[in-house]
Amino acid sequence: WVEFTQSSAQTISPGTNITWDTKRTTGGDSISINSSTGVITLDSSKRYWIQASIHFIRSSVQQNDSVSFEFQDSAGSTVTPANGGFSMVYVEDINVPYINSSFVASLMISYPSLSYKLVCTDIPNNSTFASQSSLFIMELK
Repeated sequence: WVEFTQSSAQTISPGTNITWDTKRTTGGDSISINSSTGVITLDSSKRYWIQASIHFIRSSVQQNDSVSFEFQDSAGSTVTPANGGFSMVYVEDINVPYINSSFVASLMISYPSLSYKLVCTDIPNNSTFASQSSLFIMELK
């Protein structure tokens, strides 16, 4: 198990790569993250289950506002469910909320040939990605 966190909150808008700068691990692993770009590099001979536990503070709240995060490859292409990527989506409806209450985005990948990143794809500009967020990675042989 590996956990990445942030030492402080990050200001985000649509298109922001989420960065991680603190690593905790239960043992040796083959995972690295560029703390400036958020790009996650994995070992191509292993399998991975990655979950981002997402906490955010929106700069404004309007009816039908939405928030979404997704995993992308390092070139910026969305990792679809068919390829192991599962986004986090929250849509604010002041009358009847539609919520992905887990606020989790996941990536399941076997023998990766690409690098990945977590990207905020929809949120009000100048919102905050809270430091309580975590990126959990299970590395399997």
